[in-house]
Amino acid sequence: MKINAKYLLQIMALGLVWNATDVSAAPAKSGKESFGEIIFKIHDVVPEKNADGQVVYCNIGATFFNRTKADASNVSLDLVWNDSVIGDIIDIEDREEKESRREGSKEPRSRYSTAGFTSKKVSTLLKLPPIKMNQQITLKAKVDTDRCFILLEDMDISVVSCGTLSDSTSKGACNNYFRYVSPKLGEYYTEFKEISWEDQLVEEDNYIAEIQEEVDAIYKDAFDVIDNIVAPLTSDERNDSKVEEDKNKKDNRGTKKSRR
Repeated sequence: MKINAKYLLQIMALGLVWNATDVSAAPAKSGKESFGEIIFKIHDVVPEKNADGQVVYCNIGATFFNRTKADASNVSLDLVWNDSVIGDIIDIEDREEKESRREGSKEPRSRYSTAGFTSKKVSTLLKLPPIKMNQQITLKAKVDTDRCFILLEDMDISVVSCGTLSDSTSKGACNNYFRYVSPKLGEYYTEFKEISWEDQLVEEDNYIAEIQEEVDAIYKDAFDVIDNIVAPLTSDERNDSKVEEDKNKKDNRGTKKSRR
């Protein structure tokens, strides 16, 4: 029974340490005005062509600047650009098709079906590395489209996943904290600092080292608590064992005397 109690106390100690850590790490609730935002821009858009000279996808750079009051991690964003030109063509073809059907024609009026080989929208999913508050990071990505010219335009932003931006880690809690900065805005040229890939790698390595130190400290605190709880139990077990051993020695001596 003592051994089972010791294991139970170990589990309870670990739970107390982890819960205390979670509570202390949670930022306070705040509105967007005081909490800040994460701004980002798209740059270095480069078409990638195949052997026939056709654009098959676009390489882009994306720079994010965390101006919130908390670190951001596990962030994935779905970016969607709406191509108004292609959209207008598809809409015109749809109207012509409907008119043709109303007139009883079996043949489509439009010779082409733009919607059959392209879409009104261009999209990509960006997975961000952890960003500390007041930190800027740049990542490279590939967008599967031949319409590289629209990638600097405004887009729709949807948060797929997000953590630690507030006391809630749901994606809905982060939806309003990301803002795209277009080249048409002055912020595009003034709010982002120049940083090399080498400097960014050093920053990321330092961040990973800090996280590892925090994890090591949490484990150490947990096992220190366990040791403090288990030590008296272990001492009691040794004392009980000593008492049992002394009793056996006395019984053995008494048995020998009786035989004599």
